[in-house]
Amino acid sequence: MEFFSMIAKWVSDKAALSLAGFAAFLVVLVWAIAGVPLHFSVTWHLLISTLAALVSIIMLFIIQNSQNRHTIAIQLKLDEIIRATQGAHNEMMDIEKLTDEGLARVQKKYGLLAEKTKEDLKQGRLDTHTPAIGKIT
Repeated sequence: MEFFSMIAKWVSDKAALSLAGFAAFLVVLVWAIAGVPLHFSVTWHLLISTLAALVSIIMLFIIQNSQNRHTIAIQLKLDEIIRATQGAHNEMMDIEKLTDEGLARVQKKYGLLAEKTKEDLKQGRLDTHTPAIGKIT
């Protein structure tokens, strides 16, 4: 699994380079030019179709792997900010692991807090305090 992650990261990094886009353009150009001497045969069509399908499927997994890695890194950074911020609710760390129902409960509590804050602002009060909201999850 570690080997796949290493390869996926390398491919993801290289695929993001402008040189990769240029290389893809060259492959299509060579394929199109090769069509003339091959009389645009079925095999000629099949070659690019198969190649495009294979590259698409492989890139799907590589992009997903890269996205998962970035998401985990961002979540860890946010968890560290929560942990280090006085007044922040440490219970919010790892909240992405809640069920949909759990996330909906937290969203509702924060929605109520936002409504109360809007009312406070209308009445001229500050909104810079950190009110207790009870157990979040």
